[in-house]
Amino acid sequence: MDKRHATKLIKLVIDILLGLLYVLLLGYAFTGGQFHEVAGIIFAVVALLHNISNIGWFKALKTGTYNAKRKTVLALNLVLIADITALLVTGIIHSRYLFHMGIRTAWIGQLHTVLALIGFVLIFSHVLVHVFSHTRRKYRRLPVVLIVSASVFAVVMKMWMLPYLERHFVTVEIDRDAVISGESVNLDGRRIVTVYFTRVGNTDFEDDVDAVSGASLLLDGNGELMGNSQMLALMIQDAVGGDIISINTKERYPSSYSDTVSAASEELKRQELPRLIDMPEELDEYDTVFLVYPLWWYTIPKPVEAFLNSYDFSEKTVIPIVTHGGSGVGKSVEDIKAICNGTIMTDPLEIYCGDIPYCRESVTEWLKEMSI
Repeated sequence: MDKRHATKLIKLVIDILLGLLYVLLLGYAFTGGQFHEVAGIIFAVVALLHNISNIGWFKALKTGTYNAKRKTVLALNLVLIADITALLVTGIIHSRYLFHMGIRTAWIGQLHTVLALIGFVLIFSHVLVHVFSHTRRKYRRLPVVLIVSASVFAVVMKMWMLPYLERHFVTVEIDRDAVISGESVNLDGRRIVTVYFTRVGNTDFEDDVDAVSGASLLLDGNGELMGNSQMLALMIQDAVGGDIISINTKERYPSSYSDTVSAASEELKRQELPRLIDMPEELDEYDTVFLVYPLWWYTIPKPVEAFLNSYDFSEKTVIPIVTHGGSGVGKSVEDIKAICNGTIMTDPLEIYCGDIPYCRESVTEWLKEMSI
């Protein structure tokens, strides 16, 4: 094999590897956070090799005439390079394992997802440019059709397919003790209670619900269901001590996740607070309340509102901790401040639902950094 053919073969291998890695990266919901970050770094290295192997293209930028086609290809390639660079930067900022910068802003993760889907369309277009560069005239419009189709597919992936797959087909099994246990944090003698609301304990789940656990449910080592907010609340209690209270409703929520979403919407429309059961008569013995809840319709669930209306928080500090599917804290903190007469911490901890089983160290660091 001569040098020219060897070079072409190496380029082909690099390109195929890039494509496979990108597909794996888009499957974050199935591969998990640690694999995603490692694969992301490998992808960045292979992308760099791809550009090095095509150094001739960069050298030729200053030569020749720029017609409409060449300008379009140049724009496409430059936007693709910018997108991949932005993907790497946002991925590093949002890292939970390899870099762990401690930045917990939800919009960074959302931006990373959007950039990934834009990258999907750009890579698809980049490949088509090469494939159809010498096609017959009657096929010239085919790339445009395929690019539009890829764009629509990317939007559908972002808006429906990925959330649906994550919520309904990803079973998350955890080692409860390993996930909860971690470093203790001393909060200077504060009298602490951790209060949480989750679907587990407030829902009569069907027998086969373990097959569709995901965004709001976890399976511990014994095959028992645990809620994300429940798991996070147990992490808080393990770190700072104190008591723990579960918010329980008299009326049960539906087993189906989508039905629960609809039920929560109806609660908001009616503006009726559910009846709570098995709750303490008072909270006078505590001065600090960690309030852990999922974001429902961009705000606190109605059972959490019912809890806040049931007690006097005037001499207490309430610290919101939010689990979410990509919307951050929403307007939940503002709504808590409007309901609750205590001191409300306005810089809460927010954790993406898929990161709950892996966030114990992040929780510890946040507890150390917060000032109350």
